[in-house]
Amino acid sequence: MDIRGQHLIVDAYDCNADLLNNADVLKNLMLETLRELQLEILVAYFHSFSPQGVTGIIAIATSHFSIHTWPEHGYAALDLYTCAPQDALPPLKKFLGKLGAKRVRLAEINRGTDGRNETEPEMDNWARRPWGNVWDMKILKEIKNGRHRILYQGPSQFHDIFLVEAKDVRLYLNEEFQFSSLDERHYHEPLVLPAMELAKSRERVLILGGGDGLALREVIKYQDVSHVDLVDIDPKVISLAKHEPALVTVNAGSLKDKRVTVHAVDAKEYVNRSIKGYDVIIIDFPDPVDAVTSQLYTQELFGQIGKHLTSGGIIACQAISPQDTAKVYWSIAKTWKAAGFHTKPYYSVVPSFGVWGFHLASRERITKRLTVISVPHQAIESNLEAIFQFPPTIPTPKTGLIINRQTNLKLHELYQEEIGNL
Repeated sequence: MDIRGQHLIVDAYDCNADLLNNADVLKNLMLETLRELQLEILVAYFHSFSPQGVTGIIAIATSHFSIHTWPEHGYAALDLYTCAPQDALPPLKKFLGKLGAKRVRLAEINRGTDGRNETEPEMDNWARRPWGNVWDMKILKEIKNGRHRILYQGPSQFHDIFLVEAKDVRLYLNEEFQFSSLDERHYHEPLVLPAMELAKSRERVLILGGGDGLALREVIKYQDVSHVDLVDIDPKVISLAKHEPALVTVNAGSLKDKRVTVHAVDAKEYVNRSIKGYDVIIIDFPDPVDAVTSQLYTQELFGQIGKHLTSGGIIACQAISPQDTAKVYWSIAKTWKAAGFHTKPYYSVVPSFGVWGFHLASRERITKRLTVISVPHQAIESNLEAIFQFPPTIPTPKTGLIINRQTNLKLHELYQEEIGNL
């Protein structure tokens, strides 16, 4: 008889307080999670406390699923233990998304092993992060268990940072994979070069996000760029990009260019300043995985960013996968249009991530054909018009698209729904 099991212990923060105080809803959501795992449910008991709080446990044939909540703090403690062969992480991730959890700490314990064939789990490695990609976590665990050169590991004010040199240089923020030096050009060249080529001028450029200096590397290839402002919230990432030799090699020392001014501030704060206009704006924000990052893709913020765009200027915005998260991708375009922009969608294939999407946005309709890139490049399609032609394997959804507004944040919910269905 196989005694091995998967034990997941979770701290979920900043959850929906009303949900945490509703025993019936919590019970139904937890039962739904267990049914998705095709587990046999034996008995469920939930109790509501006065004035608030819920405790509940569901006994299953392969062990249990329990919860205890503190609605006044938006906090829930969960414990899921199963000896079934199914991986419980993806359904649990969906459950946490439905709770609205903005930050999650997870410990995974492999139970019933004798320790001879498996690496002992890192019990102190609790991630201070929103729920990330399950596969990122699995690959990162293998990397940490291997004999690789760790360039930096530690917390900043905003992220848990892990920079490692294996066969490539890899950056993880909050245990989510950011880039591999082997193929990052397949992302950063498409993000930057089309906008730089199509803009009426490129004298002044703004980069929002991109503290690793990789998008900046592409921008400063253009000799007619006279000034670049790079805005990133995390000064530690910026410092590594400027001083860690392995990362400096990858970004070609871009942060040391005399044309560049770096601002370690929140992008939302920066664009509310009175600043001179930009001919090109590059947006390299993190994916909208939670309510915090969803705020970076709102009609209001897009409109505020657009106030700093010069006549004939172009904005390029990363927009995650049009294949895996099609509704999110096209909802970002719809949100740009609601903010008063014309858009032009395009994509690239990044080996580490698959099909990845971007949007160009401009106050004027983008009609110029992109036939050549005027600076050195390695990864972008040689047939430049091809990146704007989506194949039949990447269909456009007809329904379910939203406009993401600060007063009605929905993009992260759409993201969790689509990721959960993969």
